[in-house]
Amino acid sequence: MPSRSLRMKLAASAALLALVATACGGDDSSSSDTTSGNDPANELAKVDCGKLDYDADAPTGGTFTDYRYMSDNATNTTFDPASTQSLNEAQITTAVWDGLTDFDFTEKCSPVLKGLVAEDDWEVNDDASEYTFTIRDGLVFSNGEKVLPHNFKQGWERAGSKDVASPYGYLIDNIKGGNEYRTNGGDGLDAIVADDDAMTLKVTLSAPNADFAAILTHQFWSPISDADEAKVPTKAGWGDAGATIGNGPFKLESAPGPDKDVTLVPNDKWAGNVYGDKKVHLDKIVFKSTIDVGTAYQTFAAGEGDDAPIPPGQYGAAMAAYPNNSAKSPNLGAYYFDIGDVPQLAGPENLELRRAISQAIDREEINTKVYEGTRTIATGIVPPGIPGFKKDLCKYCKTDPTSAKEHFKTWTDAGGKLTAPIKIEYNPGGAHENVAQIIQANLKDVLGVATELDPIEETYFADIPGEGRCNICRSGWYADYPTYGNFMVDLFSAASIDGNNFGRYNSPEFEAKIKAAQAETDTTKRGELYNQAEDILLNKDTVTIPLNWYTGGAVYRDNVVNNDEPPLGLLLWERIAKTS
Repeated sequence: MPSRSLRMKLAASAALLALVATACGGDDSSSSDTTSGNDPANELAKVDCGKLDYDADAPTGGTFTDYRYMSDNATNTTFDPASTQSLNEAQITTAVWDGLTDFDFTEKCSPVLKGLVAEDDWEVNDDASEYTFTIRDGLVFSNGEKVLPHNFKQGWERAGSKDVASPYGYLIDNIKGGNEYRTNGGDGLDAIVADDDAMTLKVTLSAPNADFAAILTHQFWSPISDADEAKVPTKAGWGDAGATIGNGPFKLESAPGPDKDVTLVPNDKWAGNVYGDKKVHLDKIVFKSTIDVGTAYQTFAAGEGDDAPIPPGQYGAAMAAYPNNSAKSPNLGAYYFDIGDVPQLAGPENLELRRAISQAIDREEINTKVYEGTRTIATGIVPPGIPGFKKDLCKYCKTDPTSAKEHFKTWTDAGGKLTAPIKIEYNPGGAHENVAQIIQANLKDVLGVATELDPIEETYFADIPGEGRCNICRSGWYADYPTYGNFMVDLFSAASIDGNNFGRYNSPEFEAKIKAAQAETDTTKRGELYNQAEDILLNKDTVTIPLNWYTGGAVYRDNVVNNDEPPLGLLLWERIAKTS
């Protein structure tokens, strides 16, 4: 087929710009418009999204001691790009590795997808089933190895391999033969053609996907050095148990264990980011390991460190004490609980029970008591700011005890009966226990339903996706890239079962809609198809319970600068600086 140059720019119309503005408010007034009790969609025209704040002349040098991102160390598993699953660990991963493409959020309302290790102009055929990238010449890993097309091929094959069993392994299914390779193993993927002489990487997809170049911004698609490929070709783990040699702004100095501190230092061979920055401000970053959010914040309040997470119930006091904070800075992310594929809850026979549960949960109480009104109550999974977002899409996401009781009665009248308390699973250490306790009380008070709290330490993200493990289980998602598909495909497709699809949702009707959306090259039509998919998920099947949309939730010392968060929640660590 004929090919054309492709350089993707999201939010191509005024309508999309307005939608993105809701999630990316840059000043105090815009933040207040997105707090509890307001309909963000009605405030679109009032929000000034602004620019990503950055002072290129900020001081250089010094050590940044982070208490925010390893403040729940029982859930740490790896920062190896093949298997990174949490936003916390991804802070380390994305500081050490650069991929083919990345988003420039200089204009927060209008992110632009650019080439990073790839040249800006890549080729894609007319039905978006074949992409060809040219790798920039002269780039090297921190150990001095040249970054070549084969480093991406071997990195992708490693990440998608059966042996590594990455929670993001389903991403390799985008590539022709990827699903069979991930499921059954093999020597590699012929659909990835790496030509080191021509410096090109040609990729044939399993199905057309107009968002593929945006999907490549995820760390899963990082290049792997020959040294790491020789050391850990079929496994990923913490520190030296996984890949450690990157091509990003920082390099790893030490990571002795998942419950120990991680230290990064500048990579003097780094070539720069999509913003045009060529230098790193800091001399060192130390990610401090703590057992929980409360301990991290208490340590920060006692005078140690440069940042910390805000514990539940302390937002007001923390924001007053530390004006340099991100407590009301919206991120493109959703906090929700999945309903699992278990006999008491699954299937059409329990649909009315699932609807009753969703409407019985008091989202306002959760936002007020746990987050002190700093988050926006969700009306769906996909947040404002994602192109294609549709307001008020979910019929059962609003708290309505009367309606909840009616749905519950319809279920019991049809013979529905619980034979045991419903388990509510969550990973302890943050505010999740507080949320679970409110859900437990709501279900008892409104429906008379007995529940059992089930905290899972250390192995939560590895354990909860397993068959029969999730009943009503805590989940949450920060967008990896600002596309609708990143929420629908990554969280609820059949391909992501055993990974990020905690509830193991599997609907042929939903699958058909997301497949059609991925193949649609028209932005508006693609959004409409994803709206239809989300409608099936939330209304026809009601298998997940959206609660709120994320905000930053961190405090910083007054002398920390350039810490303005892009809406994906991944800090630009190369920009962060400290004044004297």
